[in-house]
Amino acid sequence: MPQISFRKIALTFFGALIICSSLAGQIDQIQSSPTVISAPLIKGLHTLSIHVRDTITHDSVFKFLINQLMLPVYYHPVKYRQTRYVGVYAGNMVLEPCGPYSYINYAMDNFRAIFFGMNFEVFESLAEGKRGLEARDIKHQVNKGSIYIRDSVLCNENLFAALYEVPDREKRDSLRLLLINQKKESPGIEYISEISIGYKEEVNLLKWKEFLHPYEFDENNICRINDSLQIHFSQEHFNQVKGITFKVQSLLQTKEFLLDRKLKIIQSDDKILLDPVLAYGLSVYFKETLMSRVRKFRTKTNSGKLF
Repeated sequence: MPQISFRKIALTFFGALIICSSLAGQIDQIQSSPTVISAPLIKGLHTLSIHVRDTITHDSVFKFLINQLMLPVYYHPVKYRQTRYVGVYAGNMVLEPCGPYSYINYAMDNFRAIFFGMNFEVFESLAEGKRGLEARDIKHQVNKGSIYIRDSVLCNENLFAALYEVPDREKRDSLRLLLINQKKESPGIEYISEISIGYKEEVNLLKWKEFLHPYEFDENNICRINDSLQIHFSQEHFNQVKGITFKVQSLLQTKEFLLDRKLKIIQSDDKILLDPVLAYGLSVYFKETLMSRVRKFRTKTNSGKLF
């Protein structure tokens, strides 16, 4: 048997140790950081569903959206067995009152209506979306025309998400123009500028960061998806879609419109909250964007009306 020096054995072992350590480091980096994923999964939110407790509430929420908030109809009411569906357009997404769903185990029972399902518009295609979910190690179910997110860390309690590929751009553009060209006798809604999501534990937030990568989160856990929509995450008692914020043309116009309709509001410095009791338990805010206020300030200053 040939003799092998202790020095050669030591060098061989040391070299193998370096290689293994390097590989382990690379694997750990891939698992702990989503930077290896470059393409986004989504480019916006197509539909935000509103789950209702009963059929009476379904009809009431629909009438509230079209008669009080003056949102145009995306599709008219339909019924499938005991469940009702209807869609209205909010400038950059569909709001879809639907239900009741007796088989869903909600985080709480005492609600009339809650925001629930986030149906995102896929960034490129469902095939690419599937690959992106696999790269992020997010469990999912591929359907015809959609992909349901089945990851229990991402979707549970009062929150559901899916990817959709919907060829309805022309219809949405038409409804958006109809919305922004309304007469002054309206709340002046332009689009939904923010979705507020509550997460229960830090692991839930980390999973959302993986799902939304490469979109970045700021120090307040706000993630901007596109020019019109941002998602704001905050820690809560359970996972849920907490509420929405409408971007309006004029906060003063919105306030006067709501008060004329005998709708109770709660106003802070830069936004209005509609009384959740009158909104069937939904948290609905109205706010001007910073650019809207800047344009208004410049107009008043240039016209000499400010001072």
